[in-house]
Amino acid sequence: MAAIEELQLLNHLLNIKEWGVVEDAGITEDYFQVHKNAFEFVKGFKKINGHLPTIETVMNKYDTFELVELENIEHVIKSMKEDYLYREFKPILVSASATFAKKETTAAIQQLQAEAQRFLKSIGLSGQGYSYIGNAQARFDAYDKIHGRAKDEIIGMTTGFKPLDLATNGLEYQDGAVDFFLVFAPTNMGKTLISSFMMSAAWNSSLDNDYPAYFALEQRASEIAHNWDNTLAKVSRLALTRGTLSNEKRDAYAEFIDRLKQKKKDMVIYDLKSNGGKPYTLDEIHRILELEGHNRWTLDQLSKVRITSRGSGDLRQRLFDVSAGVRDLILDTGKPAMIVAQANREALKKIKKDITENVDATDIGEAFSIVQDASKGISIVKVSENTFKILVIKNRENASGQSFLIRYDFDTGIVSVLDDSIGEQYF
Repeated sequence: MAAIEELQLLNHLLNIKEWGVVEDAGITEDYFQVHKNAFEFVKGFKKINGHLPTIETVMNKYDTFELVELENIEHVIKSMKEDYLYREFKPILVSASATFAKKETTAAIQQLQAEAQRFLKSIGLSGQGYSYIGNAQARFDAYDKIHGRAKDEIIGMTTGFKPLDLATNGLEYQDGAVDFFLVFAPTNMGKTLISSFMMSAAWNSSLDNDYPAYFALEQRASEIAHNWDNTLAKVSRLALTRGTLSNEKRDAYAEFIDRLKQKKKDMVIYDLKSNGGKPYTLDEIHRILELEGHNRWTLDQLSKVRITSRGSGDLRQRLFDVSAGVRDLILDTGKPAMIVAQANREALKKIKKDITENVDATDIGEAFSIVQDASKGISIVKVSENTFKILVIKNRENASGQSFLIRYDFDTGIVSVLDDSIGEQYF
């Protein structure tokens, strides 16, 4: 514990009357364990009065504050920084050691690697800047890998809907283009239905190394899995939960399950039960993605993410923080994600009044920053019992505003796109 260094730094500040010493060094109240109150008092005094207090003023207010001999100030600051880094990094080592003690060596290494990278980023040591000239050849080589593609051939994973793929280039995960794909709508408009379909459609048509994760913070894992069975096995969604499949359909379902069990790749659903009944934090999601090796993920939904810090603010601030955290997580891991969010009540009122109205970026609700954080985004409006309108509301580096209709037959599990330019497209 660097109590003596804390006193030395405070004495130095009060002697030279220069607050810039701590600002230049990046020293905050977090670096103080013993004399934090005295530091906060000096900081507050400076803010209110425009100058630092005298040493006598601080000594009269805090019995633990005293005069000490000053060593080299650079040594004092270095010592305080090292002490702070030690306290911050120690829990990471302890946690990884506990995993290692369980003889889960690979998991311990992955955990330590992920946490260490995040730690380095938090203290501004994540790497050097991007050289425009130095990376010129790399940019050309990256382009050359995709040169000659047809205009209707997408780079990313399919969304399951051809017009959406053509508009957005799919769910991208290449260097420099890792998608934060926003899916949002008013309540009860099919956000979970559409997002879970988009995830399974890509999985059903992608390479063998696809291993996505679905974080269900509202519905149970079995409900999401039944959505997938509905469209992949082509069996009635309602009959699956009521036991009313015909004998023929029951046998077809059994055959699908047998084929499914032969697949080498999987999809994993993490619901509240998987996390002891609590919503996941972004740190927990990050750890799961790294430890389990998922290459992409879906979060349903953004407002349900648990905030661990105290005083997390109102809903607007919560959503701002979580959305920014999601964006950082996507960029840190290079794993693209579809993020489900809810539009505001005014959007729902608008749709109920006129079903032909669009839900656009201004209807996102409490925090427009969600749209700003996203690289791509769609809104969903349920126009009839089994028909949904999808509107592209964000499409970085591409045009937006495209819309199309989806017909979702819950009884047969058939999903079709109704679009004049493409015709009727079935899955």
